[in-house]
Amino acid sequence: MARKDRKEKEIKKKKYGVLNAFAGILLGMFIAITVYLIYNLFSLTGIEDLIRYIVIGVLALVILISIIKYFKMRFKPLLRKYIVFIFIILVLGAGEFFVAYTINKGLDVVDNISTKEYKVYKTSLVAMSGRYTKVDDITFEAKIGRVSDEEDIENNVLSKNIMEKDNISESQIVDYDDPITLLYELYEGKIDAAFISGSYIDIYKTMQKFENIATDLVELDKYSKKMKVKKDKTLQASTKGIDEPFTMLLMGVDTQGDITATSGLGDSLTLVTFNPTTLNTTILSIPRDTFVPISCYRNVRSKITHAASGGDTCMINTIQNFFDVKIDYYIKINFTGLIKIVDALGGIDVDVPYAFCESDEDRMFKNPIFLEKGYQHLDGRQALGLARNRKTTPSCGAHWNQGTRNDFVRGQNQQLVINAIINKAKTIKSIDQFYALLDAVGGSLVTNMDRKQILSFYNIFKNVLMYSADLTSDNNIIDMQKLYLNGRGALIQDGIMTSMNLYEYIPSTQSLNAIKKAMKVNLGLSEETPAKEFSFSADKEYTQKIIGADLYGGIASYPTVPETTSETTTADDSKCGENEELGADKVSCVCKSGYTKVNGVCTKKADKDESECGENEELGADKQTCLCKSGYTKVNGVCTKNSSTSGNESSNSGSSEESGGSNSGNESGNSGSSGESGSSNSGGDGGSTTGGETGDGE
Repeated sequence: MARKDRKEKEIKKKKYGVLNAFAGILLGMFIAITVYLIYNLFSLTGIEDLIRYIVIGVLALVILISIIKYFKMRFKPLLRKYIVFIFIILVLGAGEFFVAYTINKGLDVVDNISTKEYKVYKTSLVAMSGRYTKVDDITFEAKIGRVSDEEDIENNVLSKNIMEKDNISESQIVDYDDPITLLYELYEGKIDAAFISGSYIDIYKTMQKFENIATDLVELDKYSKKMKVKKDKTLQASTKGIDEPFTMLLMGVDTQGDITATSGLGDSLTLVTFNPTTLNTTILSIPRDTFVPISCYRNVRSKITHAASGGDTCMINTIQNFFDVKIDYYIKINFTGLIKIVDALGGIDVDVPYAFCESDEDRMFKNPIFLEKGYQHLDGRQALGLARNRKTTPSCGAHWNQGTRNDFVRGQNQQLVINAIINKAKTIKSIDQFYALLDAVGGSLVTNMDRKQILSFYNIFKNVLMYSADLTSDNNIIDMQKLYLNGRGALIQDGIMTSMNLYEYIPSTQSLNAIKKAMKVNLGLSEETPAKEFSFSADKEYTQKIIGADLYGGIASYPTVPETTSETTTADDSKCGENEELGADKVSCVCKSGYTKVNGVCTKKADKDESECGENEELGADKQTCLCKSGYTKVNGVCTKNSSTSGNESSNSGSSEESGGSNSGNESGNSGSSGESGSSNSGGDGGSTTGGETGDGE
């Protein structure tokens, strides 16, 4: 009998041998997938720790049960049990693999945007176009500029490779403290060539004097090398937890494509403080022309956007010193990133403050962006257009140029876009949308936060969702307190480009102090001073006060370059809009001759009709000025017939010119008195109006 039972077992084993082997292979794959999932769950540090550990424990138990079940089936094989076992293993394995893949993909994106270990550094040997055509043209007598800082990889260290290759001697090198001064002297012809960062076009193209740097310079040689990123204490993220109040700097750069492959000036700077306990946020858009001490340029004063030419370290140190606040984290994003993020969210809803037209993402008008005023749904390109708009574009027509445009308005527009993105992010419900958002971030954003710090933001978003009664754009559980840096714009001597008068925005000390106080209060570093008076009317809608917006005092005076020694004092017409030029005060933008302001836009004056001229008058060649007819001359403002024909020609000619000049003067005076020009008011009102007028032009 025992022999018979053994024989039956052997027959069963042979019968289920293939099925048993198949089940064993599936079990091995299932265990591998489960271990892979457990590994990824362990990587989600700070996200639902208790739940994660419970899930990990359950998965470990599932592995153990599966192994036990499998070996039981081997001793007592039944077809039904094998089928159930294989079905369960396949379903669980597929589900676990999907979850593990999703987590891993998200972690890869997080790792891609967190601080990089390696970076490709680039340096270039450049000269002014027409000076040299190739590196062999450089003679031994040529002077070659280089930044003296031996820790500056792109502007100094890598230059030695090119020098060795091209037989350039150290005796030819002229040292400079900073790359901007070096570039300036290259343009002025004081040196023949220069070593500079290989990203020089992206870095300097938005700076005055270097706008055409792509064609002004010729690249004679270049060198690049992938190197380990040097650890910089300034760029290291704070070790504080996200459950503590923190400060974050958002930097938008004027580049496209992979942000790690290019550099650019800080085209947009937004300083944010966040208190996770109160969910209160302060947000400040820093005007790009703000006149501040630049940390990496010996603390001389210049436009804050120039700090970006010294790298992220220089920008962060400059802002920290000026606003007296420690920046814990920074995020840098380019144009491509903003477009992709908005499109990945399915667009955003924004109340556009005015109708405008703006250049496309390539800063060209081949495919311009047109947006009407009012609440509407924006795609990525439209959101970028709103975030960038700060100037009028008369060629688009009067309808698209109404309202005030300047750097401050652009800052407010950027805050509208940021707020809309936050509101839309709260509505993410599909995994596909989540994937698209992750893909949008990769390659277009860099930060100093590591994986753990980025993941810890999950708890903040969870609190936002938990405390939101409904996920609508009107439900803003995060209280955003807007800050505004008041001040005055003027043409003054720049601290870096010392021989130039540039448009600078000089902050009000009182406004700056109010902003510092508000940020410190939100960070828990200072006690809030309660308002002694508060008025409220049920008839008027309550509007939140913008801190710093109504404070003007404490503006210092700064030197200017004398007009006799500066060729660029009046060359700053680029700050003005199309068909505008600087007025007599060298600050306000006025319409050019033959143009007049209509709805805030300088429009060509319509030709006068002859009927508009007085008796014995006719239109001059400019079709604007009324002149005396031939044989008549002006006497006490009236065209009177000459008594003698012989002297009429010359007399009338002189009178005509005098008349034209007088009329032109009247028009200019009227323009100034109406507030459109400001040139006639420069003596008395220039101080109070400069900020607004110049801002519009800027």
